[in-house]
Amino acid sequence: MVKHQVFALVLGLAVFNGIFSPLVQLVAAYSFMWAPPWLPADPSITFYLSSLILSTTTLLVAGIPVAVLEHLLPASREAPGPNWIWALVSLVLCFPAFVRLLLISGAVH
Repeated sequence: MVKHQVFALVLGLAVFNGIFSPLVQLVAAYSFMWAPPWLPADPSITFYLSSLILSTTTLLVAGIPVAVLEHLLPASREAPGPNWIWALVSLVLCFPAFVRLLLISGAVH
């Protein structure tokens, strides 16, 4: 896979984590802290913005090991390895979302 395809995988994992993560309810519960007062209190808007916050957080947190690696080894910037590390860390961050999806679907009791 080329670097752009791995990056698309990372983005897909981040979106998946933003939608199905158990932390969505926690972020939504604290919406009074991050949501502006002029925003309508519609639950769908709160869910969407909470999901967006979690997706962005997944991208940022999963990118930290890659940034450290590229800082320590500047020659690795052109290699596909750092993108695979980013995808692997994103996948690890998605485990609670996978468990929640299995519980919702009824595959696991």
